[in-house]
Amino acid sequence: MNEQKSDFEGRIDKKYKPKVLLKTNVVMLAIIGSILPFYLVFIFIESQLMMLWILLIIITIIIPYAVVKIVANWYLNRYVDYFSYRFEKDKIIINHGVLTKTRATIPYSRIQNINIVNGVFDRLYDIYTVKVQTAGSSAPAQGQGGAGRPEGYIPGLRNPEIVEKKINEMITEYAGIPSGLEDKVFKPEELAFDNFISYVLSKMRQGDRLKTSISELREDQGLSQAQLAEKVGVPSQTIEYLEEGRYSPSLLLAYNIAEALNCKIEELFKVS
Repeated sequence: MNEQKSDFEGRIDKKYKPKVLLKTNVVMLAIIGSILPFYLVFIFIESQLMMLWILLIIITIIIPYAVVKIVANWYLNRYVDYFSYRFEKDKIIINHGVLTKTRATIPYSRIQNINIVNGVFDRLYDIYTVKVQTAGSSAPAQGQGGAGRPEGYIPGLRNPEIVEKKINEMITEYAGIPSGLEDKVFKPEELAFDNFISYVLSKMRQGDRLKTSISELREDQGLSQAQLAEKVGVPSQTIEYLEEGRYSPSLLLAYNIAEALNCKIEELFKVS
């Protein structure tokens, strides 16, 4: 995997293959170990048919085991070669699959939780799995043994913290506070956020119009409604409705307006 090389894309570490092969071998040997004693008992009882029993062991145990090993090795080579993930501005893209190629697209707006898993076999090879839990996903991602897997499944990582950090950064960039606005939004002791939310909700409940200072602040900056609308990426009619108190803005829109007018968010609304 090359998550150190690039913050935006990566691949599975080569140690993922021997880890899965070891896990497969353990399962296969457990199955063989549960069957083989019965063959040995029959060989002991029917010693005159020993060659027949040996042939039966070869056909029913050794050959299937060899076939599974060959198929698993081919499958894992293809799986590791094709698997990749990429972080884009508004989504994560994960490519996986062997016989069926799958491209999973996960918008940052749907991500609810990020889990880092380090199982018994993972610890032997010092690799991790990142599981991205999403909202509204009723079917697990299908891939190599896909049952029960979340939509965002990234195995075989050497440094999962880099992936987790990048996802959190992209989520913050996608839906967070615009850069440079942090000191203009609110300070914890001022409770501006609580005031903003409670005021907007109370006016919506009462059916009253919001009392805003947007018009005065806009004029102080020498901006027209159209110019302010262009700065924050909304129609000029939205600014008109906001100034008249006929429209309740989203928190992100309030952030953008505060940045454009070079003020704190609580200065936009006359909270009483």
